[in-house]
Amino acid sequence: MEGKHITINGKSIYVCVKGKGEPIIFLHGGPGGSHEYFLPQMEPLAEGFQIILYDQTGCGKSGGDTYSIEEEISTLEGIRKALNLEKVTLFGESWGSILALSYAARYPSHIHKIILTAAIGLSSKDYVTFKKLFLQKLGPYQKMLLGYYSLSSVFGVDASRKLSNLIDPYYVYSVDTLKKKKEIGYNREALQDIGRDIEQNYNLFPSLSQIESLPILIAQGSHDILPPAYIRENVLPYLRNAELLEVKGSGHWTILEQPGQILRLTRMFIGSHGDSELGSF
Repeated sequence: MEGKHITINGKSIYVCVKGKGEPIIFLHGGPGGSHEYFLPQMEPLAEGFQIILYDQTGCGKSGGDTYSIEEEISTLEGIRKALNLEKVTLFGESWGSILALSYAARYPSHIHKIILTAAIGLSSKDYVTFKKLFLQKLGPYQKMLLGYYSLSSVFGVDASRKLSNLIDPYYVYSVDTLKKKKEIGYNREALQDIGRDIEQNYNLFPSLSQIESLPILIAQGSHDILPPAYIRENVLPYLRNAELLEVKGSGHWTILEQPGQILRLTRMFIGSHGDSELGSF
């Protein structure tokens, strides 16, 4: 997909648009990743929808050097306005799920539907739990290496490849999946700043009245770090119009491991009027 740069709030944001129909804006994870995470797996959706992918502030091909939840809400709203979109469906993956819900809480009237995968939850408590459960998967030696590589990056040593090789196997159901994973550069400053912001400030409970009635699909990997059972217990009770679907044979990276399932779910959910049988997947 080819894109172009759009000036949003004084910064150059790289945006790709393809197809016609109901607009879907994809929100990549990380924090600090890029829109390429969704490619080529989600590109077939352009056959029936207008798909919009972009690199968040300072990520991928986008400019900017201020990283926070508020900054990304503002950027997303700027993109909606620049593309003259009245209502959009948001597709948020991992950290993108936090951004999707945070944006919807601020601008519920601009939302058609929301699709979340690898969802993190509704508050910093869920984010901290995610990190805790991930660390529990690591053995003592892996934890030592994680600390060493993370410390190396603080002193300007590029250990990103070693970090990826260490932690990637814990994000997937099958390590064979990693053979088709793209090497995507990460903005470590965005990762650290937004991660800190999430831990200190992420809390949607005061804003639940804005999002609780929005149509939301949560497609959670059967073996995600926060499994479907966690989402069912800690998220669904507060979102009365949300559906939870288990994506079988998948860890945290559902789009990489089960793209066919995610494509079918997306088409069905956006096209449905409340009478779909998503649970059959």
